[in-house]
Amino acid sequence: MPDLDEVLVSAARLRICAYLSGCAEAEFKAVADYCGMSAPTLSKQLTALAAPGYVDIRKVASGRYTRTVLALTDTGSAALRDHVAALQSIASRASEEALRSR
Repeated sequence: MPDLDEVLVSAARLRICAYLSGCAEAEFKAVADYCGMSAPTLSKQLTALAAPGYVDIRKVASGRYTRTVLALTDTGSAALRDHVAALQSIASRASEEALRSR
């Protein structure tokens, strides 16, 4: 049975990676809004995702301001794919066990 990714066991981090998997990159505020997180909470979760190289965090100059742009890396994409496969395997095995016990 595939192992769950310890970083992605967090529902918040899983939600962030799932959102980022659907786009090339996203602005910090868009991710915070989608995930329903405050800026400090998102920042903390992004730090945890950046440490193993799952998320790329870039500061981009935009006129007088700086935007924070996020992207799921290839490593993060592979980790997400493997984690989802592990969750599906767990669910499938549980379903099979439930059918056998009837």
